[in-house]
Parts: sequence; structure tokens; C-alpha cells
Amino acid sequence: MQARKLMKRLAALGLSAGAWCLAMSATAAQGSASAAAQHTIRVLSVTGVDAASPEAAIWKKAPATQVSLQPAFPGHPAIKGVPVVERLTAQAVRVKDRLFLKLAWSDRTANTAIDDLARFADGAAVQFPINAKASTSPFMGDSENAVNVWYWRADGRIENLIANGYGGTSSSIPLPDLRSTAVRRESGWEVVISRHLRVKQQEGITLSGRKSVPVAFAAWDGDNRERDGLKAITLEWWQLRF
Repeated sequence: MQARKLMKRLAALGLSAGAWCLAMSATAAQGSASAAAQHTIRVLSVTGVDAASPEAAIWKKAPATQVSLQPAFPGHPAIKGVPVVERLTAQAVRVKDRLFLKLAWSDRTANTAIDDLARFADGAAVQFPINAKASTSPFMGDSENAVNVWYWRADGRIENLIANGYGGTSSSIPLPDLRSTAVRRESGWEVVISRHLRVKQQEGITLSGRKSVPVAFAAWDGDNRERDGLKAITLEWWQLRF
């Protein structure tokens, strides 16, 4: 059963987040062995270039990988609906000690403002297990295995988050070094998020010295009233390979 159809059925039945996660895990497990080798995003290592802009020439050389997204459980009874983003394109460039991740996806309407009642901003996020282990739950980690989330929002906000479990609270950790640049196309968004490979332990995952690290993605369409847990996500970890 396709994840979006399963999402609607579970919502109609009023099942809990735990039931949803179990169902999604079962869905993701089907064929995972054959797909695992394909779920790799290769990092292009270069020197002497600036990859901060989505329009930088280096992105024409970096390998581009199509990443499929599926509905996440909304997490609250008041949040209803099914996310509309079905895929994004991911690229990665390393320039010395800095990692640049470019995400691009289709979005018919630019939603760049937000309020508590009617307007919601487009957004995207990149998630890493802080312990760099694929055994960590891709659904926001758990109480013993935290995840580091880089969250971009179309109103210009970029946040460095630490989360310890689905449905739990996320802590915003100040990190001026986490930066983003976005370009709006007629067809959708192109966003580059960047950060130094090494940070303090309390600031998130350290990426230096690693050959690969698990990574996951999410996207929000504000025109579809998507926010918080109402989003499109990867159901399992991908591998960012240096």
C-alpha cells in the first residue's frame, strides 16, 4: 500500500503516532535491502570555490540524487491533511572544512510569511543522528539517541535543532555558523544549507573524519497548510558519502 493511502487510512481510524510509526517502518522495510545501496548522496570535494548560492557554478558538477518523500504522522489531532511534496533533489559539496547541501523541489506557490492562524511558510530540513549510527530512529530520534536537524524556512529563518524522539520537544541551539541561501524559481525552491564539519558537542553532529553519515530529509508546503508534524519525509536513513 502506498504511504499516502496508508496515511489517509490511519488518520480515518484515528490511530496513534506509535501505530503510524510501526506501519511506516513496515512499509519502509519492504524492499529495503535492494534499495539500501541506491540511497547514497555523494559529496563532491573541491577547493577554491564558493558553493553558498544555489546558482553557483559548482552545482552543475555535483552529483544530483532524487530523494522520494512520504507523509509523516502529523503528531497532533488538530493537524489534519496529507503533505504534497513527493520528492526533492539533493546535492552535496565539501569545500575544505565546510559542508554545503543543496535541496531543490517543486512548489507551485511561494509561501514566505507565517502567522498562528492562517498562513504557513514553505520549509525544508536535513536530519543527522548525532551518534552517526543508522540504528537511531529516523523519526526524530529517541530519548537515548538524539538527532541534529538543520531547519530552513522560507521567511528567512534557519535553525539548528536537537530532538530526542518523535512527538517530543526540540531544542533550538544557537549556531551562527549554520547558514542558508535560497532562490525561488517559477517551479519551486532551491536552497543551500551549510555548516562547518566540526562543532562543539552540544551544538550537533561532528562530520569531520567520517567517510559516510546517515542523513534524512523533510519538506513543508505552506500553501497546503503544512507545519510541525504535517510534512513530507524520508522514511529511512540515506547515506551521505564523503
